[in-house]
This record gives sequence, structure tokens and C-alpha cells, in this order.
Amino acid sequence: MGKNQYYKEQTGEIKTPVFFDKGLLNHLVYPACIITSKSILEYVNKPFLELFGIDSENRKFDWPNVFDHDHKRIVAQSFVNALNGAFSSCSVTVKRADGTSIPVEMFMQPVLDGNIITSVLIFIKSSNVNAEIAIAEKDLDIEWNSVHYEFSPLPLLRFNRDLEITRCSRSFEGTLGYKLEDFKKCCWSVIDSVFKYDSGRIKNSIEEILKGAIPFKRIGEIKVKAKSGDEKIVNVIIYPVTKDKDICAIDLMMEDITRIRELKERLSAEKRISLVSEIGNGFIHSINNTINVVLNQAQLLQIIAEKSAVIQGLKQIEKYVHEVVEQLRRMQGFFNERSESGDEKEECIEPIINDAMEFAKIHFKVDESRKRRNLQIEFRGHGDILLKTDTYFIRELLIWAILKVSAYSDKKGIIALDLEKGSHTLINVSVKKGESLETTNIVPFMLNGLTPSEIRNSAEKLNIKIFEEESAELYSIKIILPQKIIVEKKCSDNGHEVYVVHDKDIMIVEDEKALQMILGNLFEKMGNRVYITDNGNDAFEEFKKKNYNIVITDYDVAGMNGIELAARVKEISEDTTVALLSGWSMGDFKKYNSFIDMFIAKPFNIEDLVKKIASSANKDS
Repeated sequence: MGKNQYYKEQTGEIKTPVFFDKGLLNHLVYPACIITSKSILEYVNKPFLELFGIDSENRKFDWPNVFDHDHKRIVAQSFVNALNGAFSSCSVTVKRADGTSIPVEMFMQPVLDGNIITSVLIFIKSSNVNAEIAIAEKDLDIEWNSVHYEFSPLPLLRFNRDLEITRCSRSFEGTLGYKLEDFKKCCWSVIDSVFKYDSGRIKNSIEEILKGAIPFKRIGEIKVKAKSGDEKIVNVIIYPVTKDKDICAIDLMMEDITRIRELKERLSAEKRISLVSEIGNGFIHSINNTINVVLNQAQLLQIIAEKSAVIQGLKQIEKYVHEVVEQLRRMQGFFNERSESGDEKEECIEPIINDAMEFAKIHFKVDESRKRRNLQIEFRGHGDILLKTDTYFIRELLIWAILKVSAYSDKKGIIALDLEKGSHTLINVSVKKGESLETTNIVPFMLNGLTPSEIRNSAEKLNIKIFEEESAELYSIKIILPQKIIVEKKCSDNGHEVYVVHDKDIMIVEDEKALQMILGNLFEKMGNRVYITDNGNDAFEEFKKKNYNIVITDYDVAGMNGIELAARVKEISEDTTVALLSGWSMGDFKKYNSFIDMFIAKPFNIEDLVKKIASSANKDS
């Protein structure tokens, strides 16, 4: 600094020179100055001159004497901190030229000359913005602490002993939108509005603390209403402000826990969903076993029965059971967790469409009871197209489309689902728009927690195009499937071919007695040698004595389970065909491919079981 030489001759008795107006400083609203590392006041701005009544002609100022003895120490410490490179602040009282004192906040910022801190920039903010606040605090004889209220991250209110609000933090304004002026007009009327259900408890708590009946009060998870009308969940802590061991005011602090509460509710909901899923899976497993016995028994009796009336009755039973099986399969698909890998599999588009329609119908049934809406779905087209893709996602995509267009329907409406085949395969989901729309009634999430944006992102990864179209009469979503996921051959029903397993050594590991009998009779009548057990350990000991051509094992059996047994069997004989039966979901089945040749979900069709085993056994032989 070039002017430092001038100051070398100064003594403690000489007033500090003031150099007025250094460019940017004079454009600031708040009083500001620059003080050198030797505590010399180098530059000041016009608001600074006005605050202290400095004569711009004389430009002499006794800087150190504007603070009392205690505050000099506070200012000196903050100044040293700033010289050491820290942003610093303090709250003190300064004397003006007319002899009056006012509380101020001083913010100190280090100033560099090259890499060396040579001076400190100081902003002075008068805390006496509102005279009423200053008078109230002075009457209470509380040390000024407006920095705390200025920078507190938690919303704060201060009450005097007359239950009037004398202070309001900036964070309170930011969180709820109320300013101190709002409380000055009608204090408890506003409090009643903010703390809609708990203002009485808060008032009683403040009075109890003022009486000394309780040291403080914590009120957990209460609703507060912002000026904008938004509601938040907060914890409230009410505690005393003391001076010389006497309570002179009460502070109320709020902790906004809205997001935490929402997260807890979401976690709770997920736990409930998980519990329902587990119960649902258990229920499905039990029903699967029962239905499987009925289905297999009916199919076996058809094979051995002679009278046409008996066969006709059994076919009717089989038809109804198959309908139950289809519903159980859908339920299992909805309960099971989706594989993140998005595994490809070949599947006809018709069951995919049927599954989506069935799920939507269930939703509409619930919707009908709550909103008195009656919506129907019509499928128009032939679903004989074979897809090879993540078919689970295709289901989700169709469900999303059906539910979204349903938001545009009237109380009674028909959602049309058209499958169009031409140069490209198009699924068009449309509805006639209702007269009084509630377009906000759009489903915000999907199965497996997928949001609409995530649905679209996933569709893009599979090169599936989604177009939403709206006219005066119709609202529709068009889903265009890429040609690469469509297999050239069409879905066909070639169930007339007869498959037989003959002259094989077959081991059946199953704990359901009825199913043991059915499978045993089936394969024995085909001319096979059959061993039956309900224990995995016994099965393995038997297998070590005599290698079997085919092992059909249930997953959930006593001793070692079906997967463990399959792995042990393959260690002894890689040529043995192993089929795993289960009414439980097995998740990603690829990890078992090395020792399980086929997975057959219960309930199953006997013809399908025989076909798969025959194909695998003949291939191996």
C-alpha cells in the first residue's frame, strides 16, 4: 500500500485519516470500509460517512473509540480471524456521532494483494432495522443476537413475556413465507393459522415455561401451514431465553421433517407391499399345488377313461382349471420382482395383451367402487404374433397405456385396444373423451415402481416408439414395435402331436402324495421304471446306487432341496435329464442352467411336462 508511509508518523493521539470513495465501495447500500493489516482505516463509502456523521471535508475519524471496552475485544478477534484468511462476523454496539448507540452486525472479508492478505473489507449492517424490535429487546435486556436469527438454518420465533412475537428468523420466512410484520398485526391469529391444530398446546407450553413449571417442551411431528397454503410436518422445540437466571423471552425452533416423514411413509408402504407379496406368493403356492393335483388327475383320467360322457366331463373340469391356472400365473407375475437384466424370451403377444387387460380390469373394479366409474376394455385383432424381447416390460407398457388413456374417459367408457399388422406392428390404445375430464387422474407410477418417464426411457432402449395423440373426440397412445423383436413364425397350436417317454429309469421327488400317484401312474403306463420319494437326501442316496435317466424333483422337499439335489446329480451324471418343479417363483433361472435342464412352474399341463421331458431325453440320447 502506497499510503502506509504516511501512517508511520502517526501516534495514538492523532485521529485516523479517512480516504473516501474507492470506486465500487461507494455503490454499496451498506456502510463499508477497508482496514489495512495495521488497523488503519484506508477507504470508506458514503453510507459509512453518514452512519457515523463524519465530516467529508475533515475526513478524520476516531475509529477505535466507537466501541465500548468489551466490544473492542470482540471486533479485534474477528479482525484477526479475517487477517488469517477466514470470513468472520460479529455482533456489537457502535456509537454514532450524536452519542447514541445502535446494534450492528460486522462482516469481515480478507483482501489479497497477490498471495498476501494485506487488508480486510468490512460491511456493517445495522440491526436496528425495525425500531420496535430494538425497543422490545432493550426492554428485555437481552444481548443482541441477530446473527443467530439471520443465519439459523432452522426456523425461529421469539416471544416476550406478554406472548408477543419480537423476532422472526430469515429461515422462518423462507420455510413458511411469514415475516415479522405479519405477526405484528395480529399475533395469535397468525399463530392459529400456522399451527392449525397445535396452537393451543404451544401457547400452554410457553406459559408453563414462563412459570418455571417445565424447563422446555418438545412437540413432535405436528402440521404447520405455510402462507402459500402448503402443509409441512415439523418438530417444535420451545425453550427459555434467560438473563441473569431470569426468563425474559421464549424461543420456538422448528425442524422441518416433511421429507423424512414422506420417506418413512414410503418405506412403511414398501414393507407392507413386501409383506402382501410374501403372503400372496405363499397363497399362490398353496393354491398351485391343489390346482395342479386337480388338473393332472383330470388329464390322467382322460387318458385311461373309456366312456365319452366321463371324458367330456373331465375336459370341462380341465377347461375351468386352466382358467384358474391362467389367473394364478398372472398373479404370480405381478407379485414377483422383475429381473433387472430385462431377459429376452419368446412369447406370443396375445397372453401379453390379455395379462395387461386383466390387470387393468382389476384396477377398474377398484376404481369403480371409489369413483363410480364403469370402464370396459375391448381387444380387436388377432394376437398370433411371436415376440422375442423383454415381454415383462411389454406388459407394463400396455398397462401404463391403458390406465393413462382411462383418465380421459367419461364415467362409462370403452377403451379400445387394436393390434394392427402391416409394414410395422402397431398397438393402438384409445378412448372417447369424456365431457368433464379429470386429466390429473393419470397414474403416476407403474408396477415395480416405474414412473411414466422411466417407462418411456425403457421403451427407447428397446427401440419401441410411443406417440400420444389427442383430438376433440379421442385420446390415444400408439405403441410401435420394432421389427427386430418380432419373430417371423406365428404362434401356432400344434397340440395334436403325441409325445411319449418310454423305457427310462425315472426318479420322482415330490412331497405331494396325490401328485406322486399321478406322475407315477403316468410314467409307469408309458413303460418306464419309476422310483418315488419325498426326501432330497433319500433321493441322492438312491441315485448313487443306480443312475437314473430322468430326475423330476420338486423344489421344496425335505432334506436337500430340489436345486441342491439337481447339482449333486449332475456331478455324478451329466447325461441325466433334470426337471425342477415349483409353485414358487425362481427369479432369474439362468444361474441354474448348468445343472437344471428345465424349470416347470406349477400348476402345469401333463402334456407339456411329457413333451419337454421327451424332447430333452431324446436330444440327450
